Amino acid sequence: MPTTSVPEARRLVIGEALLRLVAREGLEAVSLRAVAAEADTSLGMVQRQFATKDDLLLFAAKLVGEAMAERVRRVPYRAPVLETLRRIVDELLPLDAERMVEARVYHAFTARAATRPDFAAIVARQDGELQETLAKVFAIAEQEGELPAGQDHTALARLLSSVLDGASLALVTRPPEADPATYVAGVDLVLDLIKRPATS
Repeated sequence: MPTTSVPEARRLVIGEALLRLVAREGLEAVSLRAVAAEADTSLGMVQRQFATKDDLLLFAAKLVGEAMAERVRRVPYRAPVLETLRRIVDELLPLDAERMVEARVYHAFTARAATRPDFAAIVARQDGELQETLAKVFAIAEQEGELPAGQDHTALARLLSSVLDGASLALVTRPPEADPATYVAGVDLVLDLIKRPATS
């Protein structure tokens, strides 16, 4: 085993512990000591891997973004092409326990990005990758005749991702008795409207 894999594995365990902590109690609960307890390791071990709390938070933000991006990359492109968008939505909306944790952490970090340039840079890079993916799907769909010609793929990508972000936040904060399907219905409506040819 390469020697570099041991510290990286330790960083991953600590980062995942932080994600659990943020998802359960919010960013305000994060401290190196609290993360060490969550990871069932010593404070010294955490400090050897991450010099500061901010270093740890940035690492965790990257972990969440990479996990979400990897699932999107694995989405198959099959005809009809626009159905790919629905599969991407399924990967990003918090509709199971794992994705709910990711969504809670994602929204906590994006809120922090409003006042922190280092967090904003990570969020902007992750958002840029998603925008490129969505715009690519729209371009292919137009080539296949599934969309009217002349669409602004960049604007469509931004529209869909904005609706997706809103639905994700609503699902994270919804009352326990609320039906998740009602939140996803709004995303499906937007997808349906995108498919419809423009009327004069």
